[in-house]
Amino acid sequence: MMTVAKKSLIQAQHCRMGALFAAAVCVLPAQAAAAEAVPAWAYEALERLDAEGYIDLAGKAPQEYSREELVRFVAQGLHQIDRIQQGTRADEYGRLTSLAMRDEVHVKLYREQERLAKKALSDAQAEAEHAEERLVRESLRGTNRLEVMRPLQEKAAEARLHLQAAARDYALAKMRREKRELAFAKVEERKKAIFDGMAADERGAGAAGARNATGAAGMSAAPVAVGAVASASAEPLVAGDAMDAAARLRAVFVEDLARMGYTDEENADQQLYSSVLLPAKPEPRFKVDAEVRGDVSRSWGVERARSRARLRLRVFPDYNIDGNWHAAGMLEYEKVVRGDGGSDDGRLRLDRYYLTGRSGVVDTTVGVFSANFAEGNVYDSKFKGVRLSAGDPIKYTAYYGGIDRAKTVAAISASYDTPTYGVDMGMYRFDKINDAARNIYMANYRMPVGQFDFGAMLLHGVDEAAGNGTGYVLTLAKNESGWRPGAMSYWLKYYRQPSATYVSHTMNGMADYMSYDATGIGPRRGGFRGWGAGLLYTLQKDLMFGLEYYDLFDLDTAQRSRTVWASLTGYFRNYEEE
Repeated sequence: MMTVAKKSLIQAQHCRMGALFAAAVCVLPAQAAAAEAVPAWAYEALERLDAEGYIDLAGKAPQEYSREELVRFVAQGLHQIDRIQQGTRADEYGRLTSLAMRDEVHVKLYREQERLAKKALSDAQAEAEHAEERLVRESLRGTNRLEVMRPLQEKAAEARLHLQAAARDYALAKMRREKRELAFAKVEERKKAIFDGMAADERGAGAAGARNATGAAGMSAAPVAVGAVASASAEPLVAGDAMDAAARLRAVFVEDLARMGYTDEENADQQLYSSVLLPAKPEPRFKVDAEVRGDVSRSWGVERARSRARLRLRVFPDYNIDGNWHAAGMLEYEKVVRGDGGSDDGRLRLDRYYLTGRSGVVDTTVGVFSANFAEGNVYDSKFKGVRLSAGDPIKYTAYYGGIDRAKTVAAISASYDTPTYGVDMGMYRFDKINDAARNIYMANYRMPVGQFDFGAMLLHGVDEAAGNGTGYVLTLAKNESGWRPGAMSYWLKYYRQPSATYVSHTMNGMADYMSYDATGIGPRRGGFRGWGAGLLYTLQKDLMFGLEYYDLFDLDTAQRSRTVWASLTGYFRNYEEE
């Protein structure tokens, strides 16, 4: 009796790529597909797609992945092949050039890895030989004391295991290098074939034009169609073996692909290539975002706030006036469940209202909006005035207006970003804080460190009342996409900020309680030093959990304050995200 695998193989052989994404005859029963083991040839087909650059197995063998992961690779390969078929030879040549660069870098690093593995193998072999020789030598000498022989036996066994691991690592490194070298060579061959096809097309087009021109002059030369020349010399955009491998893989995994939703996406993709375009979906003119947050906090120490639990609702309306200018704002309702509430507790307030848009080359915001100076280490709260931003690659941002504690605030900052680092500079003037003008100067350097982002910010404040001071903030953070369930972002900061270096800090710790501004006159408080840590975890889409901890010391009184703050936030909107 013919097996399901053999049936799918025969069916797949009839499914050429002309009907790759509509091969209904290749469908297997869901129960059989789920129970069927992955055939050996499927691994070879996946390796072929990896070598051609349609998928990326990340240097691993296909056998190392689960069936679910293999299905995702198949979907990736089918999508990539379909996309390439809609392009040009120039597009494919560009893709192959990028792939060749990747393979060349991998070959270089795999060779280095192989050299290191070979050296580690040599060292492990020498160590194992030495340990084994000591063990055998003592045995041949007739030593049979347990306290002598047991350590030698353990060391020899450990050295043998180390040798096995080193030999395995070397074999894997050598195999990866050889496979990548072969893939690199094949990509170079494919590049040459595509380029030769492009050159042949160009020569064919020129010859056809010359013949047509000759015929027009009255000579007996028949016109030659450019398409005929191209079809005779053209190299297909997708190699035949890759097309065949993709068709056969689709047949084997078609039920898995359907369950993961790929076949629906496949049908939608086909419509994108239709000559009849669908009308664009209109974007709603009036958008509303909202968030509901519950948070609790507890502090320990002399300089602390009372423990608090509260609920907060924020609604962010945004009206698109003319495709450029937007009228936006924020409604806020806050209710303290436990602890002290302010004068706005239990009241619905229009806390932000502003116009924002582009005027020429300048992004402009006018009204009452949120301002964040120096990543919130200087100021993070409501601002009434105007914000202007422009420039590339250096982006300049200027503020002018006022805040609740200062009638006049002027600020200017500049940011410059490259793939390997970023630099920020800023000057902020608050006139006045506690009857004295405060000028704060900021310099910040940012760079990636492995999977983390590192930042070092220097702050200098000039204030006759609070006293001049220089401080800094060091940051190490890792950010993941916030929408994906299970995504987690976290950060660690160390602060040293005299009172003159900030006005309203973004943290949920006791920084503002340790400021000279908290009392105005004695007992004098000089700012704070200490560290903070926090994380954000996505429980499910539009639901996030937050946790922060701060351990701070007053710079003048040396009083210690510790704070724990936790939150649960749900997000809502009246439109669908793209």
